[in-house]
Amino acid sequence: MLNQVCVMTIRVKDLEKSVYFYTEVLGFEVDQYYGDTIVSLKHSNIPIVLEEHHDLESGNNVVLAIQSENLEKDMSDLQSREVPFLLDVEPCPPGRYTIFKDPDGNHIELLEFSKVK
Repeated sequence: MLNQVCVMTIRVKDLEKSVYFYTEVLGFEVDQYYGDTIVSLKHSNIPIVLEEHHDLESGNNVVLAIQSENLEKDMSDLQSREVPFLLDVEPCPPGRYTIFKDPDGNHIELLEFSKVK
């Protein structure tokens, strides 16, 4: 079942301003930087990630990620139910992901974590 939210991503225009806001104003702590455009914040339940995007549209800038154990299988199952996908499987810092839309056009990430050996 795809019912485990594993990450919440907040898309931001200016990462530096957003890190300041979330840390100095709201009191979060930075957990880790992933290059120049992604920062994870310490949070005990669901990880919160700030991701810089320069071409943000209004709305649809908070994205839930649902954990997948088998990305290709889950993607195929959802496509058979006519769920629209926005991109093919792509690599990301914790593993691989894709994005699909819910009936209202909200973006939802489907994320498969890398297997640690």
